[in-house]
This record gives sequence, structure tokens and C-alpha cells, in this order.
Amino acid sequence: MELTAQLVKTLREKTNAGMMDCKRALQECECDLEKAVDWLRQKGLMTARKRAGRATREGLALTKVSGDGKVGAVVELNSETDFVSKMDSFKDIAESIVAYLVETPQVPANLEALLQCKCPKCGETFGEVVNRAVGTTGENMRLRRFQVVKAGPKGLVHDYVHAGGKIGVLVELDVEKTGSETDDLAHNLAMHVAAANPMFLRNEDISKDFYDKEKAVQEGKAKEEIDERVKKGGKPISPDQLPGMLAKMVEGKLKKSFAELVLLEQAYVKEPKKTIAAVLAEAKANLGEVKLVSFVRFQLGEEIPGEAE
Repeated sequence: MELTAQLVKTLREKTNAGMMDCKRALQECECDLEKAVDWLRQKGLMTARKRAGRATREGLALTKVSGDGKVGAVVELNSETDFVSKMDSFKDIAESIVAYLVETPQVPANLEALLQCKCPKCGETFGEVVNRAVGTTGENMRLRRFQVVKAGPKGLVHDYVHAGGKIGVLVELDVEKTGSETDDLAHNLAMHVAAANPMFLRNEDISKDFYDKEKAVQEGKAKEEIDERVKKGGKPISPDQLPGMLAKMVEGKLKKSFAELVLLEQAYVKEPKKTIAAVLAEAKANLGEVKLVSFVRFQLGEEIPGEAE
């Protein structure tokens, strides 16, 4: 692949790294974008882990939960400009779609199927509703994604929308008791998910591919740190000592990395000295058995792995 200004710009948007650092990373990695991201992380040049690589999209991420708390849905509806996304007619479309998903017994298999479903309000398909809105506003729109969560017999679903539709969250709990305390716990967990942006619920959910890739990144960072320490006059590391030292450093770095990515391991945003797992354990004293079953987090415009440009 050829090194182009657009490729450098894309890497910069993904990583927040400097323009020249992005150019060098692409040169070092033969213009492989994903390898360049890892290269920047290893060199400590990526200023923040950015999952929202294309955050310039406008629109809404909206949620809804059924009256009995058993079904929740979240959708992302995109527009070209913030002006259109703030129109009542645009919000009405998103609200109609998410309400339909909560109320229909048969969840559509995919986006194409959902767009063929009929809106109860007007009788048109949702695809026709969106196309009509495009003609009215003169601006392109698209239904980007949706997800429905159905709780089990002892479960409940709670939703939360942040910043007027920039982030939509669903959390699913299995609980022994229902009531205001349980609702408060579910709400606080949903707010935490919105703020902390976890990728996984528990450590066991981390795929081998993701683990291996993260391990390789942390090994690279550990080697960089050891080399830098020696350059600054630190004690030289013998070949016999190096593997053990690297293994210990990588173990610590992986633990720290996954503590930021795994919901149950994350520091609770309201009380950072506690993990989410500890918060749930404490809740059992008043609520009986309580288990965080799943979560969904849609951030407007965030990058979705495998999505076509």
C-alpha cells in the first residue's frame, strides 16, 4: 500500500499521535494501519486508546426499556450534520425504531430486515420513513446499528442516554430483589459503562487473538523501557535475566491494561478505590444475589471493527 496523506490522517484520527509520528509509524510498518497503531503504542506515542476513530458522525444513540423492565433496545441513527440530528422529526424516527424493537416479539435478524419492518405509526417501512426524511431534509441519513437485550426470568434491563444522545447504554442484571435500591444500582452501573467505556464484561470474555495482540504490544513496550533504562546508565541486563524480567513486566502491564478494559475489573467511577466486582459484592448485603449479565454501549460515530468505510 502506498503512503498517502489520507492514510496518515486516518492513523492520526485513530491514535491522537503527532502527524510526523504517524508518518514514521506507517513507514516502519509498510503502511499497515493496524500494525502502525501497535507500533505507536509500543513507542508510547499514542496519547489515548481511541475506539471512536470516526467520531465526526452526527446523529443519535437512543435507548428504550419495556414497562416491565424485561426488554431493552438501543439504536444509532446517523445524519450528516448536527443541525438535522437535533430536529424533532429526526428524533421521532429514532424513537419509533427503538420503540418497535422493544415491543415486537420477533427481533429483526439484521439492519436490512429492520428497515423492511413497518412503522406502527405510519404504516410505511422504516426504510421508506428514512428515505422520505432524506428527501425532506436534503441530507443523507442511515440506520447504522441496533441491539436488543432480553432479560431472563429473574432479570431486568436498565437504560441510560448520555449527552443528549451521544452515548446509549443498556445493562442487564439478574437480581433476587427488585425495587428502588436495585434500580439505583442498575442506573449507576449504566452511568459507569457510559463513562468508562469497557470492552469486555469479564476476563474470560477476552478472545485469544485480542489477548495475544495485547501481549505483543506490552512486550514491545517492556523492551523499550528496558533499553531506555540501560541507555540512561542503568545496570545492564544479562541474557539470563532478561526473559524473567520481561515476563514479570508484561504480566503487570497486561493486568493494568485489562483493568481498564474489563468492566468487572474497572475502578468504579463514583468510588475509584472499588472495582465494579466489589460494588456488586457489597450490593448483595441489601439486595441478595445480584449478577451483571451483559452490557451494550453505543457511542455515536465510534469505529466498529469490520465495518465498511
